[in-house]
Amino acid sequence: MTDWEMYGKIQEHKRKGFNKSRTARLLGKDYKTILKYWDMTYEEFAAEKENAAWRRKKADAYEDYVVETLREYPDMTAAQLYDWILELRNGEPLPFKERSFRDYVANIRKTYEIEKPDKTRQYEAVDDPPLGYQAQVDMGEIILQTDTGRRKKVYCFGMVISNSRQKFVYWTEKPFTTESFIDAHQRAFTYYGGRTKEIVYDQDKILAVSENHGDIIYTGGFQAFISVVKFKIYLCRGADPESKGRVEAVVKYAKYGFAQHRIFHDIDTLNNQCMDWLERTANAKVHETTKRIPAEVFAIEKQYLLPVFDLNHNHDVKNNISYPVRKDNVIVYKSNRYRVPAGTYEPGKKVYMIVEDDTVSIADTKTGEIYAEHPLCHDKGRLIGQKRSERDKSHTQNQLAEHTLKMLGGSDTAKEFLEAIHKEKPRYFRDQMGVIKNICLQLTDDCLIKSAVVYCMERSLYSAGDFKSAMLYLNELNNTSERAYPPTVPKLPNKYRGMVPIVRDLSVYEDAMKGSVTNG
Repeated sequence: MTDWEMYGKIQEHKRKGFNKSRTARLLGKDYKTILKYWDMTYEEFAAEKENAAWRRKKADAYEDYVVETLREYPDMTAAQLYDWILELRNGEPLPFKERSFRDYVANIRKTYEIEKPDKTRQYEAVDDPPLGYQAQVDMGEIILQTDTGRRKKVYCFGMVISNSRQKFVYWTEKPFTTESFIDAHQRAFTYYGGRTKEIVYDQDKILAVSENHGDIIYTGGFQAFISVVKFKIYLCRGADPESKGRVEAVVKYAKYGFAQHRIFHDIDTLNNQCMDWLERTANAKVHETTKRIPAEVFAIEKQYLLPVFDLNHNHDVKNNISYPVRKDNVIVYKSNRYRVPAGTYEPGKKVYMIVEDDTVSIADTKTGEIYAEHPLCHDKGRLIGQKRSERDKSHTQNQLAEHTLKMLGGSDTAKEFLEAIHKEKPRYFRDQMGVIKNICLQLTDDCLIKSAVVYCMERSLYSAGDFKSAMLYLNELNNTSERAYPPTVPKLPNKYRGMVPIVRDLSVYEDAMKGSVTNG
């Protein structure tokens, strides 16, 4: 039953002009409870309280059983007690509801001084992973008030780089699907300028179908995304969400530190406001645990991130129509057939046809990977693109490997790199060397090429696609302004700059040592 304090709060909200629904939300009470006491006078409430004191409660018939059970099992919940009583009655319905029984059990605990034991779970602090190694991902939702006075549920995707605690948050109006989940990743990678080696997730149906005793079975779309971006996945156990505690805190921070009490206009406005909040507050304030500013640490950690496949060539394909890939690895577009590489076809496979400046790019609908680029054909009935058998075979594979090795600088590291690619992809080695050859012809900087080879070897990236991404990534770094901080030299705070240490005579330390020996 409602006490005097709650009755007073209900009447206070009524005087302030709140309606019943909002009062119920603010006080955390059921709407029917608010309705019951909304128009009840002070005298009527006092009379009800007096009658209640003398009225026998329906659950009193089980008072002895409740007290005895709670004393034996003090951590038992009211819901379990209610179920046990139902079991005693062989499932026969009780004359009182479970909700009122919870209040009854709470009063029993208070009257008989049976406290519920504190089962606060103990955790152990986890060391921060190395720079650029791990990120964590989670999702959340919150209900906001719109500018029309209605309520709107929005959903957020959160990612945090574990070492620097640099945060990224993205909002949508609809629950995340595999496709929108992948899109959020691509936005996060663009925001960070790269990716970590490992990403930690909770078990969720949009990315994993089954745990299968340790052999994770991912959804088709997410598996395709992993095969392109190639990051390591750590999937939390179902009962162990604390493994990604850093991002749990980020999602909570985004919901209640940014979104709560904010008026929703549209999703684009919300995301723009969130980006401003990330720059202004979330990544600019000293982190309570690390005592460091995430943005400053990330300026160093960014240098350790890995480039993301085709990061610099993202295409907006959301508004394009998808086309199926046929069994003969062609796509029919405006009465012409466009080739894609052999092996692209699989049941249900679809692609986007992106037309830019009389060039058609064929992109995966889920990952955005570009399978092929062809000139746009304005005729009809044509087959566009070379057959696999029409590749350049003017050189033997060994000669092509020697030529590619020279383009990579001819070092032992370059030779090991090509050998590793041959071991990883023996059937496609000629194609892999073709990709390497083309990117080297586009970016003819010898130092850049050698750096990209070393970059791939240090990170065990053995494919032409990884080499291409590394070249584009390192080229972008070379074209940017000087880095905010050197990657290995921490910045000295301003207050310590210009200070000169005091230089004492050696005799001062000798006298101090003699005194310590005498006193000892």
